[in-house]
Amino acid sequence: MDWITKLRARRAGILEKMEAIVAAIPEGEDMTADQVTEFEALKAEDDKVAADLAVAEDLERRRAAAAVPAQPLPGLAPAPGATAPAAPKEKGLTFARMIRTIAAAGGNSYVARQMAEANGDSGLFANQNMGSGPAGGFLVPEDVSTEVIELLRPASVVTAMGPRFVPMPNGNLTTNRRATGANFGYQGEQQDAGATGYTFGQVKLSAKKLTGIIPVSNDLLRASGTSVDRMIRDDAVADAAQVQDRFFLRGQGSDYTPKGFRYQHLGTPFQATHVLTMTASPDLQKIDNDLGRLELALGNANLPYNGAHWVMSPRTKMFLTNLRDGNGNKVYPELANNQLRGKPVHETTEIPDNLGGGTESEIMLVHPMHVMVGEHMGIEIALSTEAAYKDANGTMQAAFSRDETLMRMIMQHDIGLRHLAAVSILIGVTWGAS
Repeated sequence: MDWITKLRARRAGILEKMEAIVAAIPEGEDMTADQVTEFEALKAEDDKVAADLAVAEDLERRRAAAAVPAQPLPGLAPAPGATAPAAPKEKGLTFARMIRTIAAAGGNSYVARQMAEANGDSGLFANQNMGSGPAGGFLVPEDVSTEVIELLRPASVVTAMGPRFVPMPNGNLTTNRRATGANFGYQGEQQDAGATGYTFGQVKLSAKKLTGIIPVSNDLLRASGTSVDRMIRDDAVADAAQVQDRFFLRGQGSDYTPKGFRYQHLGTPFQATHVLTMTASPDLQKIDNDLGRLELALGNANLPYNGAHWVMSPRTKMFLTNLRDGNGNKVYPELANNQLRGKPVHETTEIPDNLGGGTESEIMLVHPMHVMVGEHMGIEIALSTEAAYKDANGTMQAAFSRDETLMRMIMQHDIGLRHLAAVSILIGVTWGAS
């Protein structure tokens, strides 16, 4: 199979040279003697490669026809006439295997290719331009990065809701933001129709660079296996999802960071109607009313709040889960299935419990149909065995002395609301605070 791949690649190179010769001929003129000689030599070479390729492909067909299927293990044979299903491809493992191979090769793309060939992964870096990434790394191919992004979406609270994903090929996107609906009305014969149209604002998305550094033990990288690939993949997805939620939910917004849901309403008329404060001295009725106020904020803006999603901290969710009425019955038993008042619930520690006086939290009600997530580029990876980094305690660590490889992953995206009324927020929430 490798022989066939090499022959096809060689033939493609020959044809490119032939096309270049033809393209260099001025319009209305003939080939020069040197061009004719070179073109005929390339034709002869192409004929030879084509003949070799035909032999190789014929041999491959014969080998496939003569192949004997492996015998199934006792007791695991498929029923007569049934076809055993193919094992599903686990998403994200190709990404992790590429990282592990590049890291084991010390960031040298040529060595990584050789290692992949030696390990039976000859197609791992096929047709990939390894020189397009940063020093010591690479730009992850689109098909591979797409798999990781697909895993990241359900891991992130915000993207798990199912917002609208829009591409930003140039890193920027400006689109209309709906403010009011169309002006429809009834009229009599020969009367002028009212002007029909939307009132629009604008939502501007610009790519913000999300960067994360993940230290990986070189002992793990030296070991090859699916379990190691899963560990690398899962660490990358989990860490990226957590930071993404932090800014998509509560980022204050700057030239370099997204503006999250919490601050999208600032300076707009929706700040008064959609940023609400918890009713003081909460009891069962006040809590239920506050949840209804969030729903009503969406409903009054003609948004079907039944399609919205709740976002809250684990403390708030646990409080509502344990809340009981005067008869000892749970007030919201559906929370056992992550539902509240008929809508999905997402819990995340990126909604803090120490706001305000140190005990306050927030609850958000989000309609994902009007949330836009702009995505630019794919995933860019860089690796280093010498760089330093700060651990969770803020202590500087050296990758070299710890025998680690640092993986830096970069993605670029932004978030905005196509309709500002699609998010309502309850602030000052002390439910469950001790």
